[in-house]
Formats: sequence, C-alpha cells, structure tokens
Amino acid sequence: MKAAVLALCAVIVLAASYAAGGQAGLLAVAAVAAVAALLAARLRIPAPPRRAVAPRQARFLNSAFAGYRHIDAAVSDGRVSRRHFDLVTRPLLQRLLAALLADRRRADIRKDARAAREAVGDDLWPFLDPARPASADSGEPGLSLETMTKIADRLEDL
Repeated sequence: MKAAVLALCAVIVLAASYAAGGQAGLLAVAAVAAVAALLAARLRIPAPPRRAVAPRQARFLNSAFAGYRHIDAAVSDGRVSRRHFDLVTRPLLQRLLAALLADRRRADIRKDARAAREAVGDDLWPFLDPARPASADSGEPGLSLETMTKIADRLEDL
C-alpha cells in the first residue's frame, strides 16, 4: 500500500512539474527525486562490520613471516644487478655463512677466510668473499637463479 501511495504521489508531482515548467521543470524534479531515492537507498545499507583487530595490531599477526619476506626480497634483489646483489643479498648470505661456520665448524669468516673458502668452495667463494669490494654497476646483471640455488644448496650442506 505504501509503494502505491508513493508511486501515485510521484506521478502527481511529475505531472505538476511538467505543467508548471515544461520539460525543464520535469527534468529538475526528476533529478531531485533520483538523488533523494539514492540517498534513501544508501541509508538503508548497513555499515560494514568493525574489524575485530585494530589495524595497528593487525601487522603483528603476520610478523612470523617478516623474516621470510625480508629474505625473499633480498634474494630477489640479488638477481636484479650485481650492485643489488653486493649491497643487499651478499650481506645477508655472509651473515648466514658466518653463523653456520661459527655454529658447525667453530670458524670465523672474518678471521679465517681460508676455512670459509674451503667450506663454500672455490667456485662460489667470489660471490661471498667479504674482502671483495661491492660493485657500483647497476647495469651489470645480478646472479642467475642457478648460481643462487648453488649458494643456497652449499649453505644448507654446511
């Protein structure tokens, strides 16, 4: 019944606006009616539910994977260019190598480079050697996926 009364009122208002102002009056009243209908529909839509966890706390829920994301980004950067490898990836791999050597072989990578070189192998040592200066060339390609895989496999085998 409500809908029928509203429809009848709308027809009467539109007819009166057409009679009073012609097409311009009809268009103006139709535009106002459309805006009013959209506002009424928007007010009927319920608000989204509040988040159970505050946004500031949400970042800590996934903090267990922060280390993984850091390592993944560092390894990806190492494939971009030699400069990226030397400034981002190589320090990460050197810290990992130093920890593995200290834990499993009681060797210090900075004091006993020979032992570190033997552990890693002559083929991969140039990539991890802390004495080698970092490249400043961003145009030179980074390490290939194959080389990165070899380094990871060799570190796992220590």
